[in-house]
Amino acid sequence: MRVKGSESHRFICRSVAPQGTVLALFLFTLYNADFSYSSSSCHLQKFSDDSAAVGLITDGDDTEYRGLIQDFVDWSLRNNLRINANKTKELVVDLLRRNNLPPAP
Repeated sequence: MRVKGSESHRFICRSVAPQGTVLALFLFTLYNADFSYSSSSCHLQKFSDDSAAVGLITDGDDTEYRGLIQDFVDWSLRNNLRINANKTKELVVDLLRRNNLPPAP
């Protein structure tokens, strides 16, 4: 396990903590605490067993938001955490009242 630069000894365990158990939540919280991000226009909101990236996109420039997402994906891969793409959602809210087409995925 690695937390903020400190790494424990490696131990291979043949069983896993099923989703919804106390151990799974504890392990996720330890892993999740190692990644943080916050700026004036983007931040990572952490919940007990989930995370949400929130970004303010101004004048169509989503560079920082996309960078945050890529950094989170890279961090997850480095820490052997799997992102469930089937449960991943993206919500775009346009606060300006215009008749524009929705952004391309």
